[in-house]
Amino acid sequence: MRRPIPEPFIVVFFGLTGSGKSYLAGRWAGKHGVPYLNSDKVRKQIAGVAPESRHQVPFNEGLYSPEMTARTYAEMIKRAAAHRDEPDFTGAVLDGSYGRSGQRRDVVAAFKDACRVVFIYCYCSEKVTRHRFNLRAADDEAVSDGRWEIYTGQKRFFTVPGRIDGARLVKLDTDKPVETLVGIVDDVLSDSP
Repeated sequence: MRRPIPEPFIVVFFGLTGSGKSYLAGRWAGKHGVPYLNSDKVRKQIAGVAPESRHQVPFNEGLYSPEMTARTYAEMIKRAAAHRDEPDFTGAVLDGSYGRSGQRRDVVAAFKDACRVVFIYCYCSEKVTRHRFNLRAADDEAVSDGRWEIYTGQKRFFTVPGRIDGARLVKLDTDKPVETLVGIVDDVLSDSP
């Protein structure tokens, strides 16, 4: 039997596009009934466009420019902080690439004094990533604009941390059934100090 998950917490599911982080983050947040902040949705809300609208721009341009990414992550922290200030707050989930160490430090700085902060680095093989992009391209309701060209662009600049000061870091291969992955994340959070 799993131990209960200590509260409050901020769990950040992060990794390259196509890594399975959003699918896992949404399922885990739904199981635990906590707010789920998806960077693709927040980014499109800020821009005033429909979540399922397609924006096939080159890497680091337009809706996905570094400036827009900074605005998106700042807004996610703001929204998570608003949830944290609610009397019945137990936790929240952030879902985004968070490929740069400064982006991760910002989350830790915002929440480390009030919550346990856990980063779940999601990754998978390139074969699985390609398959996920093919599925996404056929899904008219997909929110993410990630595709192979974006993946290769992100990969050039993404820094996989060995540790994150002020937070727990777990690396998770997402090429497993989602129920198994949700259980692994539950175990990680149950064991987190």
